[in-house]
Amino acid sequence: MRTPEADPPRGGVAQDHPDFVHSLAKGLEILSAFSGGALLGNQQLVKLTGLPKATVSRLTTTLVTLGYLQPDAQTRKLRMGTRVLGMGVTVQREIGLQRVARPFMEALSKSLDLTVSFGTRDRLGLVFLEVARPPTKTRLVTNTDVGSILPLASTSIGLAYIVAAPVKERSQILHSLSRRHKDEWPPMRLHIEKAHQEYERQGFVITQRSWGRDVNGVGVPMRLPQRHALYAFHCAGPASHMPVQRMRREIGPRLLEMIGDIRTAMGEPPLTVLVEPQIHQP
Repeated sequence: MRTPEADPPRGGVAQDHPDFVHSLAKGLEILSAFSGGALLGNQQLVKLTGLPKATVSRLTTTLVTLGYLQPDAQTRKLRMGTRVLGMGVTVQREIGLQRVARPFMEALSKSLDLTVSFGTRDRLGLVFLEVARPPTKTRLVTNTDVGSILPLASTSIGLAYIVAAPVKERSQILHSLSRRHKDEWPPMRLHIEKAHQEYERQGFVITQRSWGRDVNGVGVPMRLPQRHALYAFHCAGPASHMPVQRMRREIGPRLLEMIGDIRTAMGEPPLTVLVEPQIHQP
C-alpha cells in the first residue's frame, strides 16, 4: 500500500499547506498505480493506494470520463488512457536521453547477455525510462518495461541513485524509508551504507538476489548538471549468470564505460564519483 505522507517531496509545498489540493493528489495517486501497462480494478486500486473504496470509485469514474483511464472490454478493469500516454511521449521527447542511450544500452545488453535499464526516482521507487533486453534465453524475465517502478533501497539501480543523491534529497529519502519500513530499517540502513562504501571504492554498487527473486544487479548513477537531473543505470540478470566476480571484474567496469560513452555523446564532462561524504541519519 502506498503511504504518500511518507514520501519525500520533490519541491512544491508540504501536504498540510493550504495550497495543496488533496483531491488532485488522490487522483494522481490512482494514475501512479498503473505501472508497466497494468490492468487494475477498483478493489486492487483500494489496496494499492490505501484510499477508501468510495473515493476510488469517484476518481476512476472521473478519470475515465476525461480519458486518463480506459476500461478494458473483456476484463472490465482499467488501463492508462490515451491522454496519459500522450503526456508520457511528450516527456520522453523532452528528456532526449533515451534516444542517445538506447544504442549503447542495446550493444551492452547483447554483449553481456543481460538486461540493461535506466531510470530516475519516483518518491521511494525508481521508474524505468528505457530498457534493453538481450535476445537470448538467459534474458531476465521480469515486469521491467518502461514505466515499471522498482524499490529504491533493495535494488542496484535504486541504491545507485541513493548514494549519488544530493545530501538534502538523500536525507529526505532516508527519513521516509525509516518511517515506512520501521522494524526493517536498521538492516536496510546498513545495506545502504555498504552500497555507499562500495560505490566510493569502485564506482558502482551490486546487489544479490534482489526484488525477492534470484536476480543480481549492478548499478551506476549518472548526473546531468545542465538538466539538474540524476539518473541511474543498471545491468540485471539471473544470479547464475551474474556471479559476484563477474559483476566486479566485467559487468561493473563495462557499465561505467557505457555511461562514459553516453556522456561523451551528449557533450557532458567525464564521469566522476558523485557520492557525498557520508550517509546522514534520518
